[in-house]
Amino acid sequence: MFLSTPISNQFYEVASLLYLSERDVEKILNIGEVIEVVEEAFKALYHGKVVLPLRTRISSKKDGGDILSMPCIVEDFNIYTNKIVSVYPKNIGKGLPTIHAVIVAVDASNGIPIGLIEAGYLTALRTGAISGVATKYLSIKDAEVLAIIGCGFQARTQALGVSEVRGIKKIYAYDIVTERAEKFAEEMSRKLGVEIEVVNTAREAVEKAEIICTATTSNVPVLKREWLKLGVHINAIGAYTPDMREIDTETILSAKVVVDMKEAALSEAGDIIIPIKEGRYSEDKIYAELGEIVSRAKPGRTSDEEITVFKSVGLALQDNAAVYALLKKYLKELSLR
Repeated sequence: MFLSTPISNQFYEVASLLYLSERDVEKILNIGEVIEVVEEAFKALYHGKVVLPLRTRISSKKDGGDILSMPCIVEDFNIYTNKIVSVYPKNIGKGLPTIHAVIVAVDASNGIPIGLIEAGYLTALRTGAISGVATKYLSIKDAEVLAIIGCGFQARTQALGVSEVRGIKKIYAYDIVTERAEKFAEEMSRKLGVEIEVVNTAREAVEKAEIICTATTSNVPVLKREWLKLGVHINAIGAYTPDMREIDTETILSAKVVVDMKEAALSEAGDIIIPIKEGRYSEDKIYAELGEIVSRAKPGRTSDEEITVFKSVGLALQDNAAVYALLKKYLKELSLR
């Protein structure tokens, strides 16, 4: 999987600095490729082969947005990446995307800048990929029914990621803006070839679901334990600050909880932090990090009845892995021209 020579050497004949647009990324990469490389990256994290500082965040009080810096090096990929990402929830009301992002890629072996990559779609793709990895290890193997809560840009790659690893036949979609859910259903039913039913409440969406993906920016739970069937798996990927949450405390208490990285979850994940502040949950109750699961240090799902939750706040590790897959495939396609 890994590149045998410094990646910058292979770009000297292309350009001094490569630029890849959103459209380029979408044309080059598919979800299956990103799932594969993200899983490898989490194995590397478990084995101590990743340099991964916590992200830094600057908030705009005036406009209600966050700007984040997310650096990372994965030893086996040998690429340094730093993503600058802005998350502005109020953009929904302006008819604008809530997330914008750009990634700088540098050859970690010699410090030579490789490229500048528009990363809005790449961010959604790698987030869908991590849900695919988590679903592979934590959901029941014959799961066919998926619920999507929050039908914005991220929802599309959540559906792609889960559908890549499970034989999904029915999707229930809910969004506080019905038109957004309807647009998601029209687009993704065509792309995935499955029935997608738009429902009026989150409860309707999840009651029959075997897998649930929450992709909202909510400050209050959008899921309640009383709505969930036994054996359900939840990918909670929307809330990313200590005061945001998508899952109620009762669900966290009754579930096997896996996080992308404990340090990040305990710093940023309101879904974990709030139950701890309530005095009802504690750090030692977190079952595992995803890297432990994919490296087989701990088992994933162990029964068809247990409820599992994967909580992700998003790591620069995922961006690094996706950029590695992108550049590797770009070079391969370039060599065939």
